[in-house]
This record gives sequence, C-alpha cells and structure tokens, in this order.
Amino acid sequence: MRHDVARKRRPAFTHLIWWFLFAQGGIIAAILIPVHVLVQGILGPLHIVPVVDRHYDTWIRFLGNPIVKLYLLVLIAAPFFHFAHRLRYLLVDLGVPAARTLPAQAVFYGGAVVITGVTFWVLLTTAPLSFG
Repeated sequence: MRHDVARKRRPAFTHLIWWFLFAQGGIIAAILIPVHVLVQGILGPLHIVPVVDRHYDTWIRFLGNPIVKLYLLVLIAAPFFHFAHRLRYLLVDLGVPAARTLPAQAVFYGGAVVITGVTFWVLLTTAPLSFG
C-alpha cells in the first residue's frame, strides 16, 4: 500500500515537458506568427519597414545567420508541439479511449519531433552558417 502512495506523489516530468512545449507553442502561435506575418507579409511589401525580399541572394544571406535559423526553427517547430498536444487532448475530451495510450502519444508527439527534426535539417543544409 505504501508503494502505491509514493508512486502517486511522484511528479510526471514527461507530462510537464509536453505541457511546457504546449504553452510555448501557443504563445508563439498567438503572438509571434501574427507579428511575423504583419511585418514580413504586409508592412514589408508596403515599404513601411525593411524586410528580406524574395530574391535568392538576399534570402540566403539572411538565412546563413544562426540567429535567423534559430528564430525560424522556433517559429516553425513550437506550434507543432502545441498542435499535437491540443489535438491529443481534444480526442481525450471527446472520449476516444485510444488517445490516452502510449501509441497515440508516440504518434502525436513523435510527429512534432519529426517535423522539428526535418525543420532543423532543412535549416542546416539550406545555407552555410555565416557569423559576419
């Protein structure tokens, strides 16, 4: 009996990590993506603010910057963790029993990890890093 009580009080660190990624993805999806679209997609073409144009030479020069690569990685990958967590818990709330299982977690969160890995690989192989 004591073993069960100690086991219930132990914090669920993996659950904490998924909730943290869910929260950060939500913040980025709610704030950073609209600001990025506003600046890069609306104010830039109107020549109100300077932005990266769509020419290859300009784009590749900016994409070589490690801070830009990190920004794009966070901008693309974090909302996928938010989406994976939200979709899984939507299915839990709708009463789908399979959504609580380990294979469902592997599908949802594994998909977000795969998308993060692909994004990381594309950003690293697209343009060489330049610190200047």
